[in-house]
Amino acid sequence: MSDSKSEDLWNPYRDLYETVNKCLTDENRNPAIYNEFENVLRRNKQSFFSLINNLPKNAKSREELKKGMEEGISVKGIGHQVLSKELYQETIIISDMFDLNEYVALDLLCTAQIQMPYYPDLPRGLVAIALYYDGRKYLVSTLRMLIQARSGISWCINMPKQTQVFIDNMMDQLFENGLFNKIFDLLNKLDLTKEIDMLQSNLALGGPKHRKQITDTYTSIRVILADCIFLWSRQTGLNKQTTVTLINHLKNVKLEEEASGKLDKVNLYLIMALLNAIDLSILHSREDGEELVKKLPILSETDYINTILNELMPNKSKWACEGLQAVAVFAFAVCLSSLRLVPQGQQLQNAIDYEDEFVDSAIVSKVFEFICHTIMENDLFYEEEMIYRRMHFLFCDFIVQMYPKVKELRIKADETARTIQAYVHEGMELPGIIPRYFENLLLAIAKMYGKDPHNLKLMLEYWCPTDSTQNQSHYRAHPRSVSLFKFVRLAGDMLPPSLFVSYLTMLTSLSNCQQAARNCFNMLKQTSGFNNNFTWDHFFMSFNQYYSNLKQDAPSGNDTVYRHSRMYHKGITPQEIEGLHAVLMLMKEVATHDDFSRLALCEHPGWAPLSVLLGLISCSIPIPLKADLLAVLAALCKSPEIASQMWNNLEASQILVTIPTTSSYQPRGIQTELDEVESRIEEYPLTRAWLVLMDVLTDSGIPRTLGAGPRQPGFDPYLTFMINSVFLKFNSRSYKNQTEKWQVAALCLKLFSKFLSQYEPAAGDFPNVSKPNECNSPPGFHLMLQLHTKSELLNALLYIINEGNRLYDMCISFPGEKHIGEATLYVFKIIERSLILQPTFFQLLTTSNYNVLLVNMNKLLLTINPRSGRPDHILNIMKYLRYQDCVPAQSLLAVKILILLTSSALTHTQIMNILLSNTDLDKTIRNGFVDCLDQTTDEENEAIALTKKSILCLLKQCLNYNSPNLSHFLLGFDLQKNVSKTQFQLPGVMKFPRTCIHSLLTILRQTVYNGYESDTALVESAYHMIYCLCSNTKTADPVLRFLRTQPNFFKDHINYCVRHYNEGIHQLNQLSWILKTLAIELRIACCTKQIVHLKQLTTLLVGLPNDQIMQSDSYSLIQKVNESSMSNYSMSIDRLKHDNFLVKLIKDFDFNVPEVIAPQWGFFEHNSLENYLASCQTEGSPKLIDIKRLHRNLIEEITSAQGSTALGQRQAMIDEIQKVLLHAVNINNNRKTAVGIAKFVDGWRQVVQVLITYLPNEIISAKEQVLLQLYLLENILQKAVKVMLLPEVAKYLSSTVALLLDNLRKCHIREEKIDNALSKDFEKDTHKSMLELNISSMKGIISYIIEWIIVSDSKSQKLRINLYGALAIFLQLINLAENKSESNVDDSMYVSRLDSSKYRIQDEITSIHVTSSILTVFTDKLIEVLCYDCTGGHDICKMLAMSCFGLLIGLNGNVSWISYAAGRGYLKHIVDGILKSDSDLRATLEPSPENIKAIYIYEAKMSFLLRIATTRVGSELLLEQKLLSVFASMKVFDFHPELSKHLQTDESEIFALPVETRYLQIWEPTLHLCNAILTSLGTENKTAVVQIMNFMLSHLDVIELVLRSGNCYLSLEGLKELSLLTSIIARTANNDLVNVMDIMDTPQDNSAHLLRIQKLMLNLIPKFVLSENNLRELLCDPSNEQVTYQTSERLSRALEINGNLQIYSRSIIKNHGIDHGSVGVVFQPNLNDALVGLNGNQRNKKYVDHVPSLGVVVHNLLNTVSYYHKEKATLNFLMRKRTEIPELGTVDLKEYAPQHSYDISMLREEALQSIVERLNMKKHDIDHCSLIIEHGLYIIWAHLDYYMLRAIPKANNYGLHISSSFNMDSTLASASEAVWKVSTDDISNLKQGLVSIFNDSFCRQLIETSRGRSESDIGLLEVLLRKIKRLIQFVPVK
Repeated sequence: MSDSKSEDLWNPYRDLYETVNKCLTDENRNPAIYNEFENVLRRNKQSFFSLINNLPKNAKSREELKKGMEEGISVKGIGHQVLSKELYQETIIISDMFDLNEYVALDLLCTAQIQMPYYPDLPRGLVAIALYYDGRKYLVSTLRMLIQARSGISWCINMPKQTQVFIDNMMDQLFENGLFNKIFDLLNKLDLTKEIDMLQSNLALGGPKHRKQITDTYTSIRVILADCIFLWSRQTGLNKQTTVTLINHLKNVKLEEEASGKLDKVNLYLIMALLNAIDLSILHSREDGEELVKKLPILSETDYINTILNELMPNKSKWACEGLQAVAVFAFAVCLSSLRLVPQGQQLQNAIDYEDEFVDSAIVSKVFEFICHTIMENDLFYEEEMIYRRMHFLFCDFIVQMYPKVKELRIKADETARTIQAYVHEGMELPGIIPRYFENLLLAIAKMYGKDPHNLKLMLEYWCPTDSTQNQSHYRAHPRSVSLFKFVRLAGDMLPPSLFVSYLTMLTSLSNCQQAARNCFNMLKQTSGFNNNFTWDHFFMSFNQYYSNLKQDAPSGNDTVYRHSRMYHKGITPQEIEGLHAVLMLMKEVATHDDFSRLALCEHPGWAPLSVLLGLISCSIPIPLKADLLAVLAALCKSPEIASQMWNNLEASQILVTIPTTSSYQPRGIQTELDEVESRIEEYPLTRAWLVLMDVLTDSGIPRTLGAGPRQPGFDPYLTFMINSVFLKFNSRSYKNQTEKWQVAALCLKLFSKFLSQYEPAAGDFPNVSKPNECNSPPGFHLMLQLHTKSELLNALLYIINEGNRLYDMCISFPGEKHIGEATLYVFKIIERSLILQPTFFQLLTTSNYNVLLVNMNKLLLTINPRSGRPDHILNIMKYLRYQDCVPAQSLLAVKILILLTSSALTHTQIMNILLSNTDLDKTIRNGFVDCLDQTTDEENEAIALTKKSILCLLKQCLNYNSPNLSHFLLGFDLQKNVSKTQFQLPGVMKFPRTCIHSLLTILRQTVYNGYESDTALVESAYHMIYCLCSNTKTADPVLRFLRTQPNFFKDHINYCVRHYNEGIHQLNQLSWILKTLAIELRIACCTKQIVHLKQLTTLLVGLPNDQIMQSDSYSLIQKVNESSMSNYSMSIDRLKHDNFLVKLIKDFDFNVPEVIAPQWGFFEHNSLENYLASCQTEGSPKLIDIKRLHRNLIEEITSAQGSTALGQRQAMIDEIQKVLLHAVNINNNRKTAVGIAKFVDGWRQVVQVLITYLPNEIISAKEQVLLQLYLLENILQKAVKVMLLPEVAKYLSSTVALLLDNLRKCHIREEKIDNALSKDFEKDTHKSMLELNISSMKGIISYIIEWIIVSDSKSQKLRINLYGALAIFLQLINLAENKSESNVDDSMYVSRLDSSKYRIQDEITSIHVTSSILTVFTDKLIEVLCYDCTGGHDICKMLAMSCFGLLIGLNGNVSWISYAAGRGYLKHIVDGILKSDSDLRATLEPSPENIKAIYIYEAKMSFLLRIATTRVGSELLLEQKLLSVFASMKVFDFHPELSKHLQTDESEIFALPVETRYLQIWEPTLHLCNAILTSLGTENKTAVVQIMNFMLSHLDVIELVLRSGNCYLSLEGLKELSLLTSIIARTANNDLVNVMDIMDTPQDNSAHLLRIQKLMLNLIPKFVLSENNLRELLCDPSNEQVTYQTSERLSRALEINGNLQIYSRSIIKNHGIDHGSVGVVFQPNLNDALVGLNGNQRNKKYVDHVPSLGVVVHNLLNTVSYYHKEKATLNFLMRKRTEIPELGTVDLKEYAPQHSYDISMLREEALQSIVERLNMKKHDIDHCSLIIEHGLYIIWAHLDYYMLRAIPKANNYGLHISSSFNMDSTLASASEAVWKVSTDDISNLKQGLVSIFNDSFCRQLIETSRGRSESDIGLLEVLLRKIKRLIQFVPVK
């Protein structure tokens, strides 16, 4: 809607009305609202002065507009615009019609153009007409509110005194400026007939709906104006001049009586305003009445009484309406009588003397008759409480203060009665005019109190307590009550027949509440001191006499009836009928309102009303009297005890024949009266009364044995009569009054609806052929049968729906409007209930033996409508949403029916096909839904809010159906194309209609900004609907785009929800849904890089980014650490702590859910009751208790226990049931609260997780993200530890903690990478990471996590899993300092080169200080919990517990934890578990395993054991627990698959790993463990070496397979396996290994196995020489197509293998004896391999069982040195590029970034990561090259030393035959020198070859490889080179 403030006669008045209404209804007394209120009133004061007078036409303005069609004109809100001809013509027409300025008319049309979406069926001109009258109504409604806000004597408004004074002053100014004169002029001028004629002549009226709208608005304007006068007079009275003006206006009022003869609302308000002006009843209605009455103008103004006296003198001219004059005169007479009670009364004695004259004149003018038949006929009389009270005080004051006049009237009534009796006795005709003043007074009082819509119970003033219980000595009645009760007794004392009916009628209305009915019963029960003709005894004695006189004896059984010729007449005179009717109505009223009186009437032994009254019905009496008798019986049967007796009497009386008979004699019953009498006279009072009786009787239930004996028990005869004789024929019968037709239908439908609501399908309801039922099925069963076939009953129901559509579409009042509304309501209830029962009913039908063909109602409602010829039954139901203004309950049920129908996808599709095929109705139906959602919620009419919630429920249900679905249609999605492409617009923009999504946002907007919507459940449902739309993949994009067009949508709505979330569960759920919606918006905004929008959202949520330090590139944030950066850091910390919305939300939230404590039960056993409660739980979440079902079960329990329970305890048990139900309600509320809290935490965590996971670095830098995550972690954990969390809440928060820690780790790594990239510009020592700056927060986080783990329940495995995951991530995070060495490779230690596993001995690092002090606090408890979870519980929990245990061991180096686990048997349990898992592991190696869970558990255990093995004590304990023996015993290792060049993955099994990969997951951890034990204990530990070798030899076949298959062509996984295996063999290699194993008592001779392993190891050396072919093969990584800068994972693994082989060779040639003085040799003394390598002819050479020569080592050395120098340049290049990244452009960065991103910051980060990875890999390769070079030189030197100095050369030709014995001798040589068969030629050739190889150039290259390394490394290289050169140059050959 437009917010324009132009003078268009609608917008300003609407805004004025809303502002005033908001101010006057504000309970919080907000000063800002009152200030705005006063400002708005000041601006619009002139509007009240002119009061809907328009600015007149202007010729100049008209001329300007005419020119505007050619030259254009400036239009407000649009700008310069050329007017169209149509717009100009419409402006002129409106201007002429209303004498309105042309520019104002133009503005009105412009506003109408904007408002057209709210009036979808109207053109712009008609909308402008509607807005014109609506604006006038807004203005006068505002005036009425301001008058109501005045201070006065009747009511007060809660507002500041200053505002009250302002309103009073303004109203006084308006009054002084002739406000009332303007109102009177308007009332005279505003003529509806003339206005309609004027509009019709100008074609300004549209269809029926528009006509009704205009008529209602115009009429309401006149009524509101009159109401203003009435309210003013009620609050402060009217001054003399205004009162005279009002009297003069009333004098000229001509009463235009309607057909009903009632007074119109305007004149009713005016006459009551006059009565208020002369009202002094405040004297006795208020305690301070004497003071307040002095403020009234009637006493405060001089000569007021005399002036009014002169105006109302009876001798003056008559008014146009004498009845109004009589009322005014009568009220003034009562006023004069009241003056006697005021102190000023003596001064007004002259006026008081006129009271008799005035009252006589009013009585003669038939004032009571006018009040009764004209004033009280208007419904407003009862609806307006102040009018009702004023008339009450008028009657009471007349009776109390003018009691003599009342007695005089009674005396005259007696005289009139005697006169009438005389005329009748003489047989003369009564005179034409007989005064009946007292009778009219009684009838007026009767009509006055006959209705009490506000439950004021004013009639109680007429009663004094008359029973003995209340007539106590201390009770003293009010004098007015005494006088009024005296009047009641006087009126009935010696009552003449002419007053009998009127007096009883008065008593009936005075009994219109429980206490009054009791008093009336007691009064008529007494016989002393009262007229004996007015007692219950007299009444029932008369009924008995009538029954005795009128009853007909049933004939004898021979069917022959003999009639006597002499029969006297039996009948009742009309006068008697009137008297009986009055008595029956009194009896009905008393029985209806008072339970005690009802029981007393029925239980009196002498009265027997059930038998007597029921007997009279069977007599020959008039139909109306029979109807009255049935009505009384219905009132008496409201008590269940009486109802059960009544059922028996009905069966006995047979007034409705239920027992089949062959007799031709039929008593006159209900059926006969209906068919023969009522149908003839076209009136059906007896049938209606019978239906009412059935309604009351069935409220207490239908006896199962009803009619037992003569017939089959059951209700079937009654139901058959209702359906076949009454309901199905109601439309075909004739009616004098059409209203009665719908009364009959409504009563029948009410019963049908009740039967279905009481019916619960059961298997026993269905007839069984083999075993007939003892009783008839319930009536609901028969109705279900007829409703699920094409029966006449269903057709009649659908006819009523269709007829209701036809009548309501006319938009006019019609006869029976109220009753057709009831009929349609019950039809909808019937359809809804049948749809609810349908699934259960059909399920039972399927399992029964009952043969009947039924059809789902879903299908029946889709059949053809015979009235229209189209399948439009469902459309007719949907059309009722258009009538919500008049039938809101039907609209609600229509939506509920649609919900039930669309629960089936098939039915939903058919409905959509029908809806979309009716192009003339689809928009109308959608507008009906929109109108329902736009309807203002009325607290008094709950149906409106329920309809809104049901519509939202329908939208949510249909949203997930295939497009197009009903939700898409109602929400306005474009169904002609893809729904996700819809572009929502504001209503009217680009002709976009107003749809449900606009109404949905309007509900939220009014709630957030205006506070109009008070239904919190509706607002919650609206937020849920928004979430559903945003979470649906098809609707998310259009809806979120539209939400972004709403200014600050998320900010305003979140702030609103946060302010109110503590007020209830619905408010909390509102916050939950908006948070979840925000999480979706955040994710989409992050993925689409909506930077500005994201900044707004993150600033709202976390107070970041800080605009002062916000940069476009995260790399530019890393500058020198100076004071500025530290100040920014402090600023970010402050913003996080003070502006962090998310943290404040979770910190301030109360997670406590109070426990529901069961009270002490008196009758129910606690456990049984708990079982009842559990059995009544509903499905879904939360599991709530069905209160209705529980109540029904408990009642059945009490009923079944009545046999053993005293009758006196029944009421006590019923009272305890109420306590049980209250307890169940408390449980439900408790569960709802728990679920609400869980939903809130879920929404909160979704926002947090999306924020930290998807937020781009352009918004918050890495450092700020670290700060944010630390702050969130600290507060979450602090909250979680301090309060007792719900399991679901704990799960959500713990998962958030884990994710936060994981992202914290990533951010820290990113921060370190960026800092390292720029580390050349400043010293690294001066830089501290954000974690180091927040070390205290880190300590707090770890302590909270550990404490949470300790206090958490072991049963909550999900919580433990999350917490262990968080702990593991945190331990990895604080251990990153060590892991940074991977990116900054320095000189590797010797051990690190040997141990290729990823688990290494931990040095002391700074991270130990973070946890050491904390772990000491929780050591005992933590280790106990960890050990328990490592060996029991869920597998995932077990795995994570072992991971955390291992990380803690590696972090703090405390071996006591390992000793604890071993000493308590936990370690033994884990080791045994590994052995037990052997069979499960083997099962996972099947081609298609069921699952591979065993592998992951095994990996977790091995990871844990690896951590233990990193310590010396741990390794010793593992050896002690025989872990390696367990490995040796496991068969799974023998299932090694065949090795292939590349692993083949089956693409069809995405989640199934290849068998090779699964095997390596089992095999490789075992090898890692062996490496870790060797690292911890050292290779000198013989026990470790022997156990490892025993394990290896136990699986020798696998070892041989791997070693034999080793080559450079293996896959990466194969190379990794070979690297691990060769590492272990190399580290355990020893030329004395056989002797060692013999000493350790190994069971078998292992020398042959060791020899075999040695041969295989040595044969691998030539296969991994860094030749060109091998390098080319290793660099061609099939898993990575782009391998640049000569890096490859396969190459790195090959270098590791090469290094391991070199180490192995060194180990077996080195002497391990005591003297360490000699070495052995393993290579032949020739350089053939080296020379071949130099010539490049090694391509096809095989090394199978061939001992390689020393040339292989030399060849390897040559290639390694060459590769080293080549790649050293590459390493320098990468290091240089790493430092240049901040200066590189986009084009250069894309060369290094693996994924081309469009974000320069992300591009730089990706490039840095790529270069660092290559750099680290290249450093790894170069370091291994250095290792190979060092060991190669050592091997060459060792062999040269032996061959040159120790060996004994033999003949030259012997060297050709030594190869077979060489290997064995060299391998098994002892420390002493051996005699080798080496010729001098071999030595000479070796020497010559080495001289040519070790030339100066090569030596320089060797020396250069040690550049930049430690001095010891350089010295070693130089020494070895010098010794080699000395041996080959200076040592002569022997």
